Amino acid sequence: MKKIKEGAIFFTVVVVLIGVFFVAMNIISPQTHQEVDRNKTTQKSKTTIKKIKLVALGDSLTHGVGDTTNRGGYVYLIKQKIQRNYAATVSTYNYGKTGDRSDQIQKRLEASNSMQKNVKTANVITLTVGGNDMMQVLQNNFLLLASNKLSTVMPTAKEKYQQRLTALIKTIRTYNKNSPIFLYSIYNPFYVYFPTLTDLQKYTAQWNEIAKKIAKKNMNIYFVDVNAQLSEGQYLGKSKTQLKTSSKLNLNTTSSTKLEDILSNQKEKNNFLSNTDHFHPNLRGYKYMTQRLFDVMKKHKKTWLKGSD
Repeated sequence: MKKIKEGAIFFTVVVVLIGVFFVAMNIISPQTHQEVDRNKTTQKSKTTIKKIKLVALGDSLTHGVGDTTNRGGYVYLIKQKIQRNYAATVSTYNYGKTGDRSDQIQKRLEASNSMQKNVKTANVITLTVGGNDMMQVLQNNFLLLASNKLSTVMPTAKEKYQQRLTALIKTIRTYNKNSPIFLYSIYNPFYVYFPTLTDLQKYTAQWNEIAKKIAKKNMNIYFVDVNAQLSEGQYLGKSKTQLKTSSKLNLNTTSSTKLEDILSNQKEKNNFLSNTDHFHPNLRGYKYMTQRLFDVMKKHKKTWLKGSD
């Protein structure tokens, strides 16, 4: 089997993985999840019940793509977690839409009276954003990515993303000035396959730094970091040597045909991501996202759980 150069193989890898992702996006309904207060839990003591309204904005991670229970990913799970841990009933409104970039989430909010109304009266707002902005850059610059010249377009791309995310936050605040916004990080779904190819890791980190800085500059916005765990999966904290061995993919000896077959048909190598598209979290991944969100929410519960102990 003829060897091919690492750059050419990397190009094939990105095409295949992103291709699988976009095929999955075309299969999945593009409509928003539109979960409205389902699975309501009845509390024993009516006098101590607090009512929490959580509005989730974002992309496919808010929609819950990859959650095999089809209950809505972290949005459903955080509702259950809050109700188990506090004397509260939680109503959730899920406005996640598969494939949306930051500017598209903003346009939906500006065009929807129901979204605006629910954002205005929300006690908690969650937001997943940025992954599709990054994917658009990769999709439009395959050749640059393959030749390790993505740095020529990234400064402009990052500046545009910062402007778009800032505009989105500003739009949310026009409808709700005070309620806390919990902003998720993005992650690198290709890390486990190619841990030594550092460009995507570097730019993922830079994308997250933009979100962190915006959160710090604005009142009541809190960053929820899931990057390391969702990127590295079960290999988090382990050496790259062990990861390379377990992945069984050698860029110098694997043909492009073999590589495409492996990536298209095999079980996902990251135990926190979906076997279906090798991109979105699976149920385990969404449980992790929920726990990280809950940890941050607990630290700032005075902003959304009024009168709590």
